[in-house]
Amino acid sequence: MPTLTLGKIEELLGADAASLLQHTSKTIDKSQLHLPGPDFVDRSFAQSNRSPQVMRSMQALYGTGRLANTGYVSILPVDQGIEHSGGASFAPTRPTSIPRTS
Repeated sequence: MPTLTLGKIEELLGADAASLLQHTSKTIDKSQLHLPGPDFVDRSFAQSNRSPQVMRSMQALYGTGRLANTGYVSILPVDQGIEHSGGASFAPTRPTSIPRTS
């Protein structure tokens, strides 16, 4: 997977690059953020009342796949067909699937 450089990110953002990349929030202090990282499960869930089995499962979710140990997790539905996808929801209706009203 190629790494994006700052120059490439600025190019992709276009005219809005400076305002987006130099934004500073005035409403949320950065100490309140839970940033992703390899120890995300420990930092975010360790002080909860979750059982060791649940914590082990959480770590397995966050530690597996292409996003392993990044602090990100992507869970996709594997049991749903194309009829439940965004493409099906926003695709034009085929004339053969429109019920007759006469």
